[in-house]
Amino acid sequence: MSDFKEKEKIGLKRHFTQIYDTITFELKRTWKSFIMLLIVYFGIFLLFVILNELEEVQGVEPPEKAIDYIGGYLGMLGLLIIISTSTLGAAIIVEDFQKQTGNLLFPKISKSRLLVGRIVSRYSLNAILIIFYYILVASITNYKYQEIPDTLRESMGWALLYTFMIFSFVIFMSSISKNKATAIIVSILLLLIAFNIIDSILMFTKTGIEPWFLLTYYENIITASLDMPDPRYETVSFGRPDPNEDQPEFKRWITPSVSGALTGMILFSIVLLIAAFLLYKMRQSKNE
Repeated sequence: MSDFKEKEKIGLKRHFTQIYDTITFELKRTWKSFIMLLIVYFGIFLLFVILNELEEVQGVEPPEKAIDYIGGYLGMLGLLIIISTSTLGAAIIVEDFQKQTGNLLFPKISKSRLLVGRIVSRYSLNAILIIFYYILVASITNYKYQEIPDTLRESMGWALLYTFMIFSFVIFMSSISKNKATAIIVSILLLLIAFNIIDSILMFTKTGIEPWFLLTYYENIITASLDMPDPRYETVSFGRPDPNEDQPEFKRWITPSVSGALTGMILFSIVLLIAAFLLYKMRQSKNE
C-alpha cells in the first residue's frame, strides 16, 4: 500500500514537472512575439495619448468624467486582443502536425499535460499584455483626473476573461487548421468580420434577439462595465427623417448582462477547449 502511494506521489510530481517544463519551454520560445506585441500595445496607447493631446490643443474639451475618458482607450482593446491571441495561440496545436514535431519534442508527455502547459504559458503572456495596457490607461487617467475609477478593475477582469474565451477560440481553430497561417487568418476573419456581419443581420431582421451566441458580443461589457447602461439596448433608425413617414427602428444590443457575460464566456471557453483537445487527440492518433 505504501509503495502504491509512493508511486502515485512520484507520478503526480512528474505530471507537474512536465507541465512546468512545457511552460518554461513555451515562454522561451515565444518571448520575441511577446515583446513585439508589447510594443504594439504600447504603440496603440501612445497614439491615443497623442490624439487626445492634439484635440485639446485644437480646443476640444476632454470628457468631464474619467470613465468616459477611459472608454476612448478601450475602444481598440478588442482588436488588440484578437491580434495577440491569434499571434500567440494559433500554433498551439497545429504546429505539431505542420512541422511533425509533436512526438520528437515531447516523446513521453501526454497530450493533456502538453496542452495545459502551452495554454498556461501563452495565456499568461496575453494576460500580461492586458494588465500592462490597463496600467498605462490607469496612469494617464490618474494624471488627467487625479482619480482612478473603481470600475476600471472590474473592466480589466472582464477583459482578461474575454481574452481567455477568444484565446480558446483560436486554439480550437488551431485544432482544425492545416497550418498556423490558416488558423490566424480564419480566426481574424471570423472574429472581425463574420460575427459582426451576423450581428448586423440580426439587428435588421427586427427579431430583437440578444446575440449571446456571438463571441465578439461579449467584448462590449469591457467598456460597458465602467458605467453599465440600463436598459442594455438602444433603438436606432437609418435614413433621412421624413415627417410624412415613420422611420424604421431597430434594436441594437449594447452589452450582455453581468450574469450573462460571466456564464456565456465561461461556457464558450470550456466547450471550445474540450473540443480542441478531443480533435488534438484524434489527429494525433491518425498520425501514429
